[in-house]
Amino acid sequence: MQGHVQDINKFTLQPPQSTYMLATVQVKAQQPRNYTFSMNSTVPPSTDASTVMQRGDEVNTVLRMLTDLQTSSVILTGDPGVGKSMLAALLYSRLELTAQAGLPAPRHFVWLSVGAYTTLPDVIASILSGIHVHDPGFFLLGPEQQVLTLLRALRRPREPALVVLDQFEGLLNPETHQILEGQGEIPLFLEMLQQDLGVSRILLTCYRSPYNAQNMQETRVRSFLVSRISLPEGIALLQRHGIRGSYEELSVIWQRCGGHTFALVLFNALFKLSGLSLSYLLNSSDYQSLWTSEVPLRLIAAIYQHLNPIQHILMRALSLFSEPVPAQGPFMAIMGEKPAANLPLFEQELAFLTRLELVQQSLTKQNVPRYALHPLFRQYIIEHYLEGSSLHPNGKASTSLGVRGPLGLLTHSSIDGLDPQEAQEAKEVAMAAGHMRVAAYYQYLAQEHSPPREKRSNPQDMEFLLATIRHLCLGWHWQQACDLLLSEAIYESMVQWGAWNTLIGLYMEMLPPNGVLTRRDEALICNHLGLLYDRLGSAQQSWAYYERALAVQRKISDQHGEALTLTNQGELFRSQNELERAHANFEQARILNRQLRDPLLESVLLHNLGLLHHAVKDYSQALRYYQEALKFAQNLEEHYNEGMILTNVGVLFYEQGYYPEALAVFYYTLQMRQSLQYTTVSFIEYFLTTLEDNMELEAFGRLRQAARDVEKQVLSRLMPPNMRQ
Repeated sequence: MQGHVQDINKFTLQPPQSTYMLATVQVKAQQPRNYTFSMNSTVPPSTDASTVMQRGDEVNTVLRMLTDLQTSSVILTGDPGVGKSMLAALLYSRLELTAQAGLPAPRHFVWLSVGAYTTLPDVIASILSGIHVHDPGFFLLGPEQQVLTLLRALRRPREPALVVLDQFEGLLNPETHQILEGQGEIPLFLEMLQQDLGVSRILLTCYRSPYNAQNMQETRVRSFLVSRISLPEGIALLQRHGIRGSYEELSVIWQRCGGHTFALVLFNALFKLSGLSLSYLLNSSDYQSLWTSEVPLRLIAAIYQHLNPIQHILMRALSLFSEPVPAQGPFMAIMGEKPAANLPLFEQELAFLTRLELVQQSLTKQNVPRYALHPLFRQYIIEHYLEGSSLHPNGKASTSLGVRGPLGLLTHSSIDGLDPQEAQEAKEVAMAAGHMRVAAYYQYLAQEHSPPREKRSNPQDMEFLLATIRHLCLGWHWQQACDLLLSEAIYESMVQWGAWNTLIGLYMEMLPPNGVLTRRDEALICNHLGLLYDRLGSAQQSWAYYERALAVQRKISDQHGEALTLTNQGELFRSQNELERAHANFEQARILNRQLRDPLLESVLLHNLGLLHHAVKDYSQALRYYQEALKFAQNLEEHYNEGMILTNVGVLFYEQGYYPEALAVFYYTLQMRQSLQYTTVSFIEYFLTTLEDNMELEAFGRLRQAARDVEKQVLSRLMPPNMRQ
């Protein structure tokens, strides 16, 4: 038996980190369910042949690329509005019909439209959920392990999957297409796409190939440029939208729009809104500037000037949302919780704008309609937020609509006579006020639909709260956003569930220089960011935020905050094997704690000092520190912290060759953590499974029995019976 145990000495448990922040939360398993957190949509857009050009040649070309045995992924690239998402939807629909006919096709279909706040772990978790792979501990894995988990799931030979990641550019900087801060380890994901995915395939839509920006070569990844629709398709599209003209006129429209799908849609909207003839729009000197350059943007500008007051209000309200929302969203942002008497007018205009495809309608899996603006149109409105009222010189838009109060902030646009800087400031003030109305909408949804704190099981249960916080930040109410985040224990929950990238994004929106907070809260958030970046393996960023937190805490004499930051930074040093610096931090924190008398902090510090001595194989001193830390944790009934300490005691016994004693501690800790639904059971389970696999069955049985024989003695040495679970 001894020989078989020694065979796996190369495999050891990585001692868990011990920080004050983690000691105050219980890392529990997320409930397996349909995970779609932060996705704009999980349903492709409609491909109804009566309104959508079917683009058969392009669908066939992309399909051939996807079925090539040497291809794992295909990227549809092209300018905004050329129809990348629709082409992906047409292919998706084609393969779904193939599967329904019983022909060879993917077994799993996953459509994910990336949102403004989507992170890579969210994308991977949503794919796994879509192909029915559930790992409760997924979010506690490192980026490499998360990507590997996905790769293994996609390679299952009898579970072929088609995964569409629409608007993948949402994970990249729109200017440079480089990775955005807090969006996860995208290079690892891009490398995975170049590997053999077995019978599964991934289809992305993106403005440009992310491989160009990352200086990576495409091997099993192929790109397809979506440029323009053909002349016959363009003419057919215009005719389906009700434009009646000669072949020559329709050909000229297609030519001047460059075959750009959204530009043709925009031309139809301008034609309907303006009431002008085709000949006048095409030939009048008043409209020749439309066709000089950047035709889609010039058409948008012309359309914006032809919107009526209600349409202006609706479009401005929708521009404040970065995700598709039910009609209730813009209506509440305009009118508040109580709808105005003329709500039917708004509903009528929303339906009209939707028919013109200026407002895009999508359906949830429950067939609930949601509304959003095309990214090009939304960006234009944001840049020209207060423009457009010159068409209504009486300036009584809000009064004539029968709406009082905050609506004026959405409609008032008296920027004439202001210099550019004053106009920019006026626009920013108006948009901030609008975002506060959107924040009120999401807060209303949170109160009505969010489960109580004790029943939240994953980030999806807090989507409305998170949206409230984001719009409070956009509305310049950063301290209110921070207070809500802390009062709702959102930071604890997000750490508990491993949603670290999302939490980083929230913090960055309110932290100076982006926002304004009290100095104490600024330091607290910097401390949290230090820990989060440490968890993500970004040691330099982690150290920088810890130093920033310490500088503020020392300046305002926040000794408790300083002690916590020193503790967490010490763990960063220990993980980097800078043991002397770690020891200095822990001792400084203990000196401060002599006055503070925080028993939980003392337990964490004793545990950390045990880890330092454990690292240099000073096992006797390490065990003494562990036992002292364990007493504090048990007295405080901090069971998560207790489990971490016991796990390290088991590792310590194992490294010394006390295998029955180690297993006795591991099995006791495993039972305790399972009863409390802690995700961290996976670490112990993996160790015990590997141990069993590397031993003969009879030998492992003898070792397991020996562990049972010494369990009572070992546990009595570590803790009295009345303190055990």
